[in-house]
Amino acid sequence: MNEQQRTSIEALLLVNDLSLSNQKVILTELNSLLIECTQDLYDNRIKFEDAELFEKLLFQIIFHNETLLTLTSGKLIEIRDKQLKINDLTAVYSIARLQIETFINLSYIFFVDSEYSKEIRAYVYKVQGLRKQIELTKKHPKDFEPIKKMRNELAEELRKIRKLDEFKRVPFSKRKRFINPSYARLIKLDEIYPLIKIGNISRTHSLYSNHIHSEYISIRQLKSAVNDNSQCESSFSTVTLLCSRITSLVITNVVEQYELKKYSYSKAPLKLKKVIESINKLSSELK
Repeated sequence: MNEQQRTSIEALLLVNDLSLSNQKVILTELNSLLIECTQDLYDNRIKFEDAELFEKLLFQIIFHNETLLTLTSGKLIEIRDKQLKINDLTAVYSIARLQIETFINLSYIFFVDSEYSKEIRAYVYKVQGLRKQIELTKKHPKDFEPIKKMRNELAEELRKIRKLDEFKRVPFSKRKRFINPSYARLIKLDEIYPLIKIGNISRTHSLYSNHIHSEYISIRQLKSAVNDNSQCESSFSTVTLLCSRITSLVITNVVEQYELKKYSYSKAPLKLKKVIESINKLSSELK
């Protein structure tokens, strides 16, 4: 057995160790590598359309991971001179949903193939967000500086869309979905899920959404977690593994699409690279 084979087995065993402590170590190492790869984009002046949006979405992935690692450690609070460890399951599930949605948007705009170009996907995503934000601030005067800035940004994004040959080919009757979109994405979630190759994320997304909206299922699970700390640890481990799956795929896509293999990724430990391979394989096989 050579070193590559031995390390692959060690990595697989590591991924299959579902203890919370182990899963947190994996996510910590993956997040550190993602930070390094993100910095590589800047250090090597790798330029492409909407690089700023790409960077912001990467930062969100990184920040969500760091928040999750903190929340899954629990918190000691004092109640009448006694200390009680609390595990905020609802907050952890909320972060999980945020991470899934950030990953979906990142993948939809920059990673997956679609009938729409990456340029128009990014422009429509930003136009919908700017229009929504302007609508929420309509009580402010139009010359209010932050409103002026948003309106100028919106005008610039609309200008970019109208310059695209892809847009010019669209009949006038169907252009509204590009310049005044109701949704941030041009294709439905059910069409995106199979493209991002991460398995059962649709059901997971739905489950964590229940917690965001404080539906009864979340209240029941929260009560059970308070009564049984081991159940909470198991739930935390599952969420941590999910975020590792997302982070592994993000690293893989960033490194491959922007040719970063010779930078920080090349210096990563062999075992960590094999962990990424194992996690990506696991994600592709989950139904």
